Amino acid sequence: MTTVLLDHPLLLAVCLFVFLMAVVESGFRLAVLTGANLDNDSREQIAASRDSLGILLSFMLGFTLAMALPRFDLRKHLVMEEANAIGTTSLRAGLLPEPQRSQVRALLLQYVQARRAYSQAPPGEREMTTTIDRTKALQSSLWQKAEEAARQSPTAMTAQFVTSLNDAIDLSEKRLTALENRIPATIWLMLVLIALMTCFTLATGSARDSGWLP
Repeated sequence: MTTVLLDHPLLLAVCLFVFLMAVVESGFRLAVLTGANLDNDSREQIAASRDSLGILLSFMLGFTLAMALPRFDLRKHLVMEEANAIGTTSLRAGLLPEPQRSQVRALLLQYVQARRAYSQAPPGEREMTTTIDRTKALQSSLWQKAEEAARQSPTAMTAQFVTSLNDAIDLSEKRLTALENRIPATIWLMLVLIALMTCFTLATGSARDSGWLP
């Protein structure tokens, strides 16, 4: 369930909003029933807990953001590196003998379309799995053509093509690994738990006439 929510940010945001608002309302009702927000000593204790939890939540959010940004930058960098590698492979394919030259360029066109579909596919969906399988099948076909070209024309030019194709394949695997390197679910659960406690103490320590929206 956690993975499903993390794969759909909008759904996660809506669920968290409704859940935390329910916690706020529960805190208000509990404060009314127990009179916790009428006793000065209790209100001071609740306020101290609320402030501490707020600081902890801010720290955790900053820590999570610091984890997320390098991952985002790495994925963006790998997209550019893979695009360059595919472009280099396409250029060097012109140095291959026929019929490998035409066959490789046709396969590369399909490969670019498959990689574009991979970039646009939502994580965790069947479409993502389909694009990965399509990518691996095209990589096998391209490598087979590279082997044929190497046997037919074992030159330095062919070796350069093989090297660039190998780089493109490696970068596709690096992109997949980078996509799977996400913020751990335990961090998300800890954030939700601290946010829950913060909202609860905020509600129990506030007067009802202070308004629901704040």
